[in-house]
Amino acid sequence: MNRKINLALAFAAGLIGGVLSRYFAPPPVQAQDGPAKQITAQAFVLVDQKNNIVGTFRPSSPRLGQNETVVLLDSNNKEIWRAGVSVKVLAQR
Repeated sequence: MNRKINLALAFAAGLIGGVLSRYFAPPPVQAQDGPAKQITAQAFVLVDQKNNIVGTFRPSSPRLGQNETVVLLDSNNKEIWRAGVSVKVLAQR
């Protein structure tokens, strides 16, 4: 008889706990709300498996005759790649 009561009490406690957890659970974290619509950063640093800097992707000061550009730098801060539109191209539009 005592065993049946313990089993019934354990079942009831589990059922009540499951129902109450639905109403008193903490709100979901931001990662569960969906993907981010915008990511803002001043630079992106690329690293390898050993956490060594391999490259940096960041905005660059404009060169003479160009608007602001983005640049990819290697681990020694030497320019590998640059993208931007020159002022001459913009004037022709």
